[in-house]
Amino acid sequence: MPKRKSLVFVAAAIAVGAGLLAFLLLRPRMPDFGRLRGERDYNVILITVDTLRADKVGCYGNAFVRTPTMDAFAARGIRYERAISQTPLTLPSHTTIMTGTLPIFHGVRDNGGFVVPSELVTMAEAFKAKGYDTAAFVAAYVLDSKWGLNQGFDTYFDKFDLSRFEKISLAEVQRPANEVIDEALGWLEKKKTGKFFAWIHLYDPHTPYAPPEPFKSEYPHSPYLGEIAYTDSQLARLWDFLDRNGLRDNLFLVFASDHGESLGEHQESTHGFFVYQAALHVPLIIATPFPELQGRTSRETVGLVDVMPTVLEMAGIPAPAEVQGKSLVPSFFLPGAAADRLAYSETFYPRYHYGWSDLRSVQDGRFKLILAPVPELYDLDRDPGEEKNLVYLEKKVFEDLSARAGLLMEEAGRNALEVDLQKVDEETREKLAALGYVGSFTDSSKLQGRKLANPKDKIGVFNALSKARETGMDGNFDEAVRTIEAIIKEDPMIADAHFSLGNIFTKARRFKEAVESFKTSLEIKPDDSFAVINISNAYQAMGQYDEAEKYVLDYMAKGFGDSQLFFLLGNLMVHQNKTDKAVSYFEKCLDGNPRSASAHNGLAAIYLNRESGGDLLRAEEHLSAAAAINSTLLSLRYNTAQLREKQNRLAEAADLYLQEIADSPKSFKAIFNLSRVYRLMGREDEEFDALQKTIAAEPEFPIAYFYLARIELRRGRDFEKAIALVKKGIELKPAPADLPLGYFLLADLYNRVGDVVQAGEYARKGQAALATAAAQAKN
Repeated sequence: MPKRKSLVFVAAAIAVGAGLLAFLLLRPRMPDFGRLRGERDYNVILITVDTLRADKVGCYGNAFVRTPTMDAFAARGIRYERAISQTPLTLPSHTTIMTGTLPIFHGVRDNGGFVVPSELVTMAEAFKAKGYDTAAFVAAYVLDSKWGLNQGFDTYFDKFDLSRFEKISLAEVQRPANEVIDEALGWLEKKKTGKFFAWIHLYDPHTPYAPPEPFKSEYPHSPYLGEIAYTDSQLARLWDFLDRNGLRDNLFLVFASDHGESLGEHQESTHGFFVYQAALHVPLIIATPFPELQGRTSRETVGLVDVMPTVLEMAGIPAPAEVQGKSLVPSFFLPGAAADRLAYSETFYPRYHYGWSDLRSVQDGRFKLILAPVPELYDLDRDPGEEKNLVYLEKKVFEDLSARAGLLMEEAGRNALEVDLQKVDEETREKLAALGYVGSFTDSSKLQGRKLANPKDKIGVFNALSKARETGMDGNFDEAVRTIEAIIKEDPMIADAHFSLGNIFTKARRFKEAVESFKTSLEIKPDDSFAVINISNAYQAMGQYDEAEKYVLDYMAKGFGDSQLFFLLGNLMVHQNKTDKAVSYFEKCLDGNPRSASAHNGLAAIYLNRESGGDLLRAEEHLSAAAAINSTLLSLRYNTAQLREKQNRLAEAADLYLQEIADSPKSFKAIFNLSRVYRLMGREDEEFDALQKTIAAEPEFPIAYFYLARIELRRGRDFEKAIALVKKGIELKPAPADLPLGYFLLADLYNRVGDVVQAGEYARKGQAALATAAAQAKN
């Protein structure tokens, strides 16, 4: 009897087990992204459109702009209604996107002057480590490789030519979307097999708003919307290419903006100064080929800091340990699963540029707290325009968000990276200073203990100074000077006001006044090497070379040792042809900064151009050292081309000059040198073409006229034209060493046309000029 009961019990257990197994097998399976992806490797494209606020996109509810491509992305993916930028500045925000860390941790707080720490693992590095081909195509100089976001990219399309600019705001150095898309499509054409990660950055919605036709005419009263519509039309080219080549079905596409644009809200015309929603609320769309995840909307509050961990989990790649964002993948199938997320944002622009307070904010989906000298609290559901400050009416909410913000910032800042503000190469810093870029930063430690002004109280001053700076650099000097002097009278401690005034005086060639303005700026920001560079440049412009050297040395004697300043002194000596002193200063620059590619490049240039053919071995050593440190240095390729020319490796020299010209079309010296290489190679037609392009790039370059005339003489055709060319070159006052060539050409040409008197006269002038040049060379 016991045995029978036992059998009954076993049978019952088997039945229950079978039923449970059937339930487990037949019940609806919980969605799982890993199951959707399977073992397949998907390509990934990240698109970031600069300065695109969410409420100016069709799929985010804007009925006044046509964005069919962006809308198509949303139809194919998950659209996040409440995506928040961590900072309204391009480089810091993209650093957050690419590293999954907050600015508190990665330390990149502004455009220019900051370099992404190499210790961080970027999204590109994570993909590259898994065998993906990686490429980036960027549209703005603020994302140039020199700022460090190129880490992990096999291809990084930047190539911005600063020589085209007479003045500079970093924001102005950009390229249109069609050029970026052209480059991206050219790369993608070669990547139809294999796996890749590509980042495409478009900049058109950024100021200045200048949409091309037909978008200019279609949006006559809102050029900002015109830029967005134009950008969408270029994204359509990418989307169509992916469709035609069968790449959409094997693609994860992430579409986002780095920050928005204020467009006058809170009196802020653009972005960067405040942390209101207009500059922080951005589109974020994650598109996949999976029908389960298409046409969906999420209302959870997320940040751009979440992009990297999300993309990596989608690709099945572990996130680096330092990542602070949270993957959104777990909530793909459960909208609102992370409703308690807290989004952090900040701007340090007012602090670094004006000595006013930085601004930080946190928001939880409904309430938003701005941490400022006068804190602000807004109910975003009821007051999306952030007009009514509830900080005194919602005390409990204020206290709760303040506590959570403090905890978030403390945790995010733990083991934060130190950013070296001196990592930007000396040549670039000198170029930016000479172009009038206001990019100096006050050491934050020097502001400790001071009561800093609330940026909200200073927006009028900020707007007036910004307008005056543009007015002055556009040539309206007197109006700009009056405005800035009035600002200084009201607040004499705004270093950027004095610096901007110095830039305007420099532009007006009022160098003595420029020196005084830069010196005053330096008194407020004693560690500002940009001001020192500009003081030195002003002294040079007045012909006071000794005073320039003395000023820089006296400044350094006060304890402000900076490799940049030794580089500056080296260039000062080069301009005076004091090459031995230049070598000494460049070597001191290397003592202070052994990784100064600029100093190596400067030394190479000196060794290249020394008498008796130069010291080519030492030039090669320094060029190799420079290239190993920074292969994108401004004049590195140009100097390497000169070296190859002197080594009689003419084909290599020509190729390098052509590359230099492609990147810097106005580099007339590179074009002229190319003409010389063609002459040495016996390619006269190409020499002639290069000489004409030299004059087009720089009409006041005398020696090019001489060599054009020489070709006309050799061809025996239009002697009168050749005579006119030589006389034009002589009018332009060529260097003493070049002048004899002009006179001897005229002597030959007049002899050819039968004017022996003129021929004899110019022959005598040529002999005299030759003697003068020889005497000067001895001295």
